[in-house]
Amino acid sequence: MHFKTSVAALASISALAAAQAPSIDQWTQQEIYNGTAWTEVTQIASENQIYNLGTRGDVSCQYGNAKVRKEFRYMSNEDRKAFTDAATCLMKTPPQHMRADQAKNYPGVKSRHDEYVATHINMTMNIHATADFLAWHRNFIWHYESDLKTLCGYEGTLPYWNWALDAAAPQDSPLFNGDEYSMGSNGEYISGRSDTYLYTQGINMPPGTGGGCVNSGPFKSVQLHLGPLDLPNAENVNSNYQYNPRCLKRDFNSFFSNSYNTISNVTELVLESIYLEDFQDRMQGYASGDPFGVHGGGHWTVGGDASDFHSSPNDPLFFLHHGMIDYIWTTWQNLDIYRRQLIIKGTSTLGNSPPSAEMTLDDMIPFGFVTGDVEFRKLMDTFGDAYCYRYE
Repeated sequence: MHFKTSVAALASISALAAAQAPSIDQWTQQEIYNGTAWTEVTQIASENQIYNLGTRGDVSCQYGNAKVRKEFRYMSNEDRKAFTDAATCLMKTPPQHMRADQAKNYPGVKSRHDEYVATHINMTMNIHATADFLAWHRNFIWHYESDLKTLCGYEGTLPYWNWALDAAAPQDSPLFNGDEYSMGSNGEYISGRSDTYLYTQGINMPPGTGGGCVNSGPFKSVQLHLGPLDLPNAENVNSNYQYNPRCLKRDFNSFFSNSYNTISNVTELVLESIYLEDFQDRMQGYASGDPFGVHGGGHWTVGGDASDFHSSPNDPLFFLHHGMIDYIWTTWQNLDIYRRQLIIKGTSTLGNSPPSAEMTLDDMIPFGFVTGDVEFRKLMDTFGDAYCYRYE
């Protein structure tokens, strides 16, 4: 018999520190595939979070006054345009943290946005398949949100992109219809392409639905300055920080979203991953039989510059994609908040190659040109330390 635990009942159970995260067996396959399970899972996580905040005493950040991050399509047109205006502003704002004596080594860093790209390039091998992958990117996108406000006058919050809503045909998403209230368009269609073999993942990738420059919407005229470094069938640069002015390219491809970014992929990831190492590996595509995970799948779904392992922050959509990744992690944490809030696992090098020490919550995490080093434990709670935000 299928047993359906109500949101209210599970929320009351969450009041006990010994409460267990819900099991995927509590939902039918149909509910997992149609999104019902995910909706209820996020509600349970929110109720757990509310209860936990109530046990913290008199703290300034509470559920009711936290900043709310919303899915881009559910924002008003005015708020969408305010966000993309700020994002393009940051791509024109001069560098803020790079010293004059460093500039000669980073000739491609021409803007504050480029400082984010250069930082990601520089740290790629220490922020993927590592203990701090999730926490590092959480702080990375939070500072991006902060810069949109302080440097470009944005008054809203960082939106996220729930690619599961668009998995069947991401190129047809309302987010990418190319009007002034969108996140821009697909890349111009390039015909006559054949499959590309991706050696790392061991699969043949069919050509996407674009491939060329983004030709409409807020980002049609932006100029990128760094990369590409890792794109197949592209003129990759020879130096990590070489100045390489060019357009933003996208190549939406449902081959990836249909396989790795459906609502069932998300739900199963959260409910079937009891241990953090399983959650991290499965999310990033390091689990057996899953070469992309929802993280890699999201990048490759967009294609173009967003699929460059090193320089993917060139596309502002990177920050919405990682907003969704952070939302998923936050949900997983809050389903068993007493056990998962401060748990970390792994080293500081990609796949522990070369071998490095296990990271601890006392470690100081570097953020390059973005901000100063931050203690690992301060990156674990969206209601703790500098953070005060939630998702809906």
